[in-house]
Amino acid sequence: MLTLLGGLALLLLGIERISSGLDALSGQAMRRLMAKATGGRVQSFLAGTAVAAVTQSGTATALTTLGLVASGLLGVTAGITMSLGAKLGATLAIQVAAFEVYAAALPLIGLGFLAQTWRRTRHFGALAFGLGLLFYGLDLTIGATSSLGSSELVTFLLDQAERQSFAVLFAGVLLGAVTSSANAVTAISLGFLVSGVSTVPTAVALMLGGNVGATLLPLISARRLDVSAERVALGHLLFKAVGAVSLVAFLEPILAFLPGDATESARTMANLHTGFNLLVAIVALPVAGLLARALTRILPERDDATRPKYLTAPVSGEDPALARRLVQREVVRVSDQVSKMMQEASTGTRTGTWDQVALSALEAKVDLLTHMIVDYLARYRRENGEDASSERWLLVVTELEHVGDQIRRMMRREARLAEQGLNFSHQGREELAETTARVEARMRAAFTALATGDVALARGVIDGRPELEAWVAAMRVAHLGRLEEFLAESHATSSHHLELLSLMRQIDASVTRVAGWAADEADEVAGG
Repeated sequence: MLTLLGGLALLLLGIERISSGLDALSGQAMRRLMAKATGGRVQSFLAGTAVAAVTQSGTATALTTLGLVASGLLGVTAGITMSLGAKLGATLAIQVAAFEVYAAALPLIGLGFLAQTWRRTRHFGALAFGLGLLFYGLDLTIGATSSLGSSELVTFLLDQAERQSFAVLFAGVLLGAVTSSANAVTAISLGFLVSGVSTVPTAVALMLGGNVGATLLPLISARRLDVSAERVALGHLLFKAVGAVSLVAFLEPILAFLPGDATESARTMANLHTGFNLLVAIVALPVAGLLARALTRILPERDDATRPKYLTAPVSGEDPALARRLVQREVVRVSDQVSKMMQEASTGTRTGTWDQVALSALEAKVDLLTHMIVDYLARYRRENGEDASSERWLLVVTELEHVGDQIRRMMRREARLAEQGLNFSHQGREELAETTARVEARMRAAFTALATGDVALARGVIDGRPELEAWVAAMRVAHLGRLEEFLAESHATSSHHLELLSLMRQIDASVTRVAGWAADEADEVAGG
């Protein structure tokens, strides 16, 4: 069992290394391809398949799809088909491994390890290293499952499983949910089959359950985004679940069509894995729109942060005073999204782990709402003439968008740090986390003043700016002190540390300006 777990760990680590290597080589191009795949369900399906085939991470591609849906760049129907395509593309890893290229595992690991020591070849090295781990992990998994065949307990359980295909399916669901990888469960199924520990129906039922279980992580992650993302994740799960249950119910007659000498091979299991995902996609493509509409009724609309909630009427004929108040309420919605981004930044700065999907979705919402508000205000100013209030709201909303950009830069800076295999010292991490917490607290106060027109609260944020400046300066001095002590971690991460402090200082400057404009607007309303 421990060898089996070790083999699975190496297999999953190999897939992760392949994904990171390919993502570094072509990740931006792949994400642009996904963002542009808005023409229809077939185009979205092909884009998802291509991206997952290149990056070899169906779960990561599915999570990126949810972010695109939550940001409004992709519809629910296209999101479902793209997710299905992602799982199909990710089956390529098992297809390659089924050629029994285990002898190449250790040479690939060695060559990949050496290639990663040179900057120009490190991404290719990560790819080779990941392939080696994948092959080696699969070899260990098959060997371990073969050894399990001598266990009386395992033999008893498998004998019972022969008569309980749906119990095996459920076990596969649990394994897929735990590993978040259909490929990992397929590797176990392949090992059981090739080593003769289980029959074909048992191995296939386990593999089908793994495909269903691997959709649970995107469903859980969608809860952090919005209802559209939840619909996509639920639709993906339903298609996989219905497909798996249907196939298990008619598994014996289906397998009867396979050649007798082919049912025990690794190639057959790999083909069944790919064939299941392809079959589900073929069935789903024509009816994805119907399911999307049904899911709209099952999961009713909540507050959609990607569309204006108050600026729904045309500018012409709108009372100017009312129009400005509606703009204020819409700008407050943008500030809510920026606050959520700052909460993600606080967690990321404290732990070193950033939720890129959630942060990207929030930033996309900010950008879309900002564009719509600026367009509304431009039309308002053409209709009613330029005035100080409308100009202030233009300044506020563009400043909020700028804050979102700065928070995204914080995440990118930490991502570059991780790519280099570095981390902040414990003391440095604590100081950065405390600085972020202080900026976040001031942001909450400024945005509350923006929403409520509380002049005293806004003035408090403005007056507190020198204190924050002094704190950032003290953190710089503390960092430089660690450099003078020749602490290795501080030297290696110095530029990243100082850049994060600068970004937080810039964010607080924007927050202070927003507080100033909020105070001015409240004073004008009170005076008017």
